[in-house]
Amino acid sequence: MIEQLDKRAPLVGFLTTLVGTFLATVVFFPSQPALKGALIVPGIVLSLAILLVPILRAIGSTKTILNAENFVAAGFLMWLLLDLVQGAYDLRGATDNGIRQALQAIGLFAACMWIATAGKPWPIPKGLLEVASTPLDPAFVSRIIPVCFLLGMFNFLYAVDFDVPEAFSYLGAQRWSAPWSRGALGGWEAFRDQLPYFGYVLPSLTAVLITKKGLIRFQTVLAAAMSVVMLLFLSQGGGRRVIGVTVGAALLVWVLLNTGARIKNLLVVGVGAIAMAWAAQFMLNIRTSGYEDFLMRGSEYDYLHIDDNFLRLAQIIDLVPERRPYVYTQQVVFTLVRPVPRVFWPNKPVNPGFDLAAEVGLKGVSLSSSILGEWYISYGWWALIFGGLLHGALAKTVNAIPRVGNPIVYALSAMVLVAGMRSMLDLVVMSYALVAFWLINLMYARRYVGVATG
Repeated sequence: MIEQLDKRAPLVGFLTTLVGTFLATVVFFPSQPALKGALIVPGIVLSLAILLVPILRAIGSTKTILNAENFVAAGFLMWLLLDLVQGAYDLRGATDNGIRQALQAIGLFAACMWIATAGKPWPIPKGLLEVASTPLDPAFVSRIIPVCFLLGMFNFLYAVDFDVPEAFSYLGAQRWSAPWSRGALGGWEAFRDQLPYFGYVLPSLTAVLITKKGLIRFQTVLAAAMSVVMLLFLSQGGGRRVIGVTVGAALLVWVLLNTGARIKNLLVVGVGAIAMAWAAQFMLNIRTSGYEDFLMRGSEYDYLHIDDNFLRLAQIIDLVPERRPYVYTQQVVFTLVRPVPRVFWPNKPVNPGFDLAAEVGLKGVSLSSSILGEWYISYGWWALIFGGLLHGALAKTVNAIPRVGNPIVYALSAMVLVAGMRSMLDLVVMSYALVAFWLINLMYARRYVGVATG
């Protein structure tokens, strides 16, 4: 029965999400939704509706349990509904109507995502397809790990004139205090700032070595040490989604390479998920004032906090278009031109045309509202429909990436889609890790193959 249901997953996901949205916004919607904890039941109902297909796939151990849309579905809980489910804080910064419509926006976007997975995948870039189709040889992996580490660490070390002890001294400090922190507008140094993306693949490469060579091997231990160092420097900037993408991809690579070890996979993924949740909370507590201040004052949160995206989405719906007009294509253009270096285009757009922090009277902060908020400010409900369909189509395309030979490409792509639920920029910027991995393969794969076969 579950297998039959799995074949109809797009339709099932679409319908259950719509039903869950109705229940959350009509049947279980409280009379005073802004009160702390008032949306626990609606949040749980909508979360279960969006996640029903992945849950059934997990129960039935179907082959599609590792499909990209399952991770995207989990992204709705992580980025938007987790605070509601925990009853984390009150929502008095938004109107009751804005709160209700924010739930409806989540349901609409998720329903469109599910139905779009029924379509055909888009063509995959030839270069990435070749990399994903080429089996990972342990010897080749061992060769490129030091290269990825050195390239990934170069920007951090360059900023301190290659003084290694000084570089480590900034770990645990306030995130903007490190000399490698860059401003909003970059020059030629922006090219150097992209080098850490080579380090994003280190945990995944380490997972490959652990699977193929074992944990208690010199090369594996060295790779693990490099991964830990890289993660420490990446986390210093306070970008928790970076750790989520890198470590999440590594866990997915592990599972794809150990498909028959269900119990061991559950244990590894469970421990990894708990570690990531703890790390995310720890980074949130120290990134503003540093580790020493955290030790003195303790944690500011009594719940697992990711982002207050739901509140910000509700506020955006209150503001746009009644008090502020749609930005139309400005948000999308701002996102798409991000990869173009400013040194080649000095007048490149510097903002998406809408500043939520300024609108709600906050200074010196930037507020995220998830990709749903960004689509909504573009053109309201129609843009949300388009955005949901786009995310579903991308998930369907990622599913077409080979997972057997080189699972790193698939794992990174799936995690990029999850990170992309937070922001359009994250959807674009996190994909740089895929470009970095492709470049490493382009530079070294043929050379290694030539040596190995010669």
